[in-house]
Amino acid sequence: MNVSRRWFIGGMAGFSAATGLRLFAQTGAASAAGARMKMGILSDIHLNKEGDEDTYLKALAYFRDHGADGVLIAGDIADTGRIAQMKRCADCWYSIFPNGKAPDGRPVEQLFVYGNHCVTAWKWGNAYKDNEEGAKAEAVGYGDNRARIWDEFFHEKFEPIWMKRVKGYPVIGAHWEERGKGIDIETFIAAHKNEIDPSLPFIYTQHAHPKDTCFGSWAWGHDDGRSSRALSPFPSAIAFSGHSHYTLTDERTVWQGAFTSINTSSLRYASQDYSLRENMPGNSSGYRGEKRKHVMRKVETGDGRQGMLMSVYSDHVAIERRDFVYDQSLGDDWVFPLPCAESKPFAYAAHAKRRTAPQFADGAEAKVSQRKDDKEKAFIDITFPAALTQAKCRVFEYEVTAVLTEDEVDLIQLQRRVMSPDYYLPETKAGKPGICTLAASDLPMKGHYRFDIRPIECFGLKGRPIHVNAVIG
Repeated sequence: MNVSRRWFIGGMAGFSAATGLRLFAQTGAASAAGARMKMGILSDIHLNKEGDEDTYLKALAYFRDHGADGVLIAGDIADTGRIAQMKRCADCWYSIFPNGKAPDGRPVEQLFVYGNHCVTAWKWGNAYKDNEEGAKAEAVGYGDNRARIWDEFFHEKFEPIWMKRVKGYPVIGAHWEERGKGIDIETFIAAHKNEIDPSLPFIYTQHAHPKDTCFGSWAWGHDDGRSSRALSPFPSAIAFSGHSHYTLTDERTVWQGAFTSINTSSLRYASQDYSLRENMPGNSSGYRGEKRKHVMRKVETGDGRQGMLMSVYSDHVAIERRDFVYDQSLGDDWVFPLPCAESKPFAYAAHAKRRTAPQFADGAEAKVSQRKDDKEKAFIDITFPAALTQAKCRVFEYEVTAVLTEDEVDLIQLQRRVMSPDYYLPETKAGKPGICTLAASDLPMKGHYRFDIRPIECFGLKGRPIHVNAVIG
């Protein structure tokens, strides 16, 4: 405990002062010398057709070349739950790590769990309906196939919940179970609690986010709460989960409370599951009361393919967020002091206090144009330049407010939110101008309008607005 406190107060502050960067977020922290253990972290690979493995191979090679002692995959390895897709995963693994080893001879532990796509997706769509018996023969989740192919492809006995050690650090993984059955993680951890050293971090992985942790209660695809109950007595626990595909550029990826919970994002595409944004399709786990049809196209996020490299040191953990399409960092590495119980820099309240609102550049101007589509339906497009990052806090979305300005009265008519078109990309790929499209019928009161546009970072901190005036009618 004293070692950690000295590092937290002295070493970390000195590192921050020397580099001129912010506390708990340091460029290159995960690649510094002296790591006791390194782990590559992925989720939601969704292997399906030929070529899908290209990014997976790229990520594995990155982990190999950066000294990983293990690679964790938090589910959804197979996209449609076919045995051939799992075999492709194993073939890729052994092409990078022959016999489970890196070229320098170090063992690299496979720390994989099934996700819902692996286990249940074989029942979805026409392949199952048109040829049920054929689908069963190819299905990971049918009968004893999931255990049989695990033994065959990964050369280890399948266990619904397993425990391994990577350079002395315990790792627990829980495979996806059919809806309603759940995973008995509470019983398993209680039975193994004496094997967990409370002074060291231990790693846990499952596919769904532990309930009410990263992204909170509105997060798409969280579990029923049993993993949160199981992990809460262990402040040293660090849980990695996927399923939601939320981008690692969203700082709410990390939650610290009774334990630490981290979203692993996806190696396939970045999530669009955000409610109440005009250019998003919605979120079945979020607010469902809005019935109005959105008029904007959703942001395409197929090039959002992400993962992490975690380095564990004697007194801290550092996590690099990595984009595997553009081979770039997604922001400063996150740094957690150890033991995790001592300080919680990524508790949402503490994290949000360190944030700074993005701002538009001085003199930035928005524009308003009115048009009709081929069916003579009228629309209003408000376009504006990208807001600028402030103190490494990027714009995540924009708020657009339409204000009627007649007879010296400012009367708000509507307000919309739109995600930044590059919210999920490395900052070097950011800077795309924003747009908010309204149906003209949404502004039944015609006349002089002012449109206020404000940039917002991921925790909701709003920058100064820019304004543009137009006559609507």
